[in-house]
Amino acid sequence: MEKDIHHQIKRWLQKDEKAFEQVFHYYYPRLYRYAFRYLKNEFWAEELSMEVLARVWERRSAITHAETFENYLFTAARNHLINHWQRKIDGLLSLETLPAEAADIPGKGAPAESDPVLSKELETLYHNSLSDLPPQRRLIFLLHRNDQLSYKEIAQKLDISPKTVENHIGAALKQLRVAMLQYLTSIIL
Repeated sequence: MEKDIHHQIKRWLQKDEKAFEQVFHYYYPRLYRYAFRYLKNEFWAEELSMEVLARVWERRSAITHAETFENYLFTAARNHLINHWQRKIDGLLSLETLPAEAADIPGKGAPAESDPVLSKELETLYHNSLSDLPPQRRLIFLLHRNDQLSYKEIAQKLDISPKTVENHIGAALKQLRVAMLQYLTSIIL
């Protein structure tokens, strides 16, 4: 089968677009299983698989050898997964969508169980990363997230400038994003 698929890839690279149908049917289930292993969600695994194959179709001129196609394909899938996780982390850490369980804000956001990305491990990582913040930064971050105080209100309460508050919140978000992305990237790699 491997020789046959390499033959189909070569035909496709030589402008036989019908051959891509064979390539698609061979690799789609493998990409789906790969994506599902990390996403644990059928819809997102299907979406990722289709997007990767569509992107490969669009960028077929960058593929030079049928023998390296599989590496190219799964590297594209891995990069797509990392980008997916990065977008989810950014969404997780944005003020409007931060889940109640992660931010300790009663009644705000969706439960962690309904979000396939926010697993128990991510929630634990979030809390651990939060406790790793310097005390002043953590206090400012929690006043903003939990008590929903404005930068100005926090500045008045702590007798610091609003710009200092902004800098602390920005640094806290960056540190939390980096910790989560490193964790997720280590799982995928």
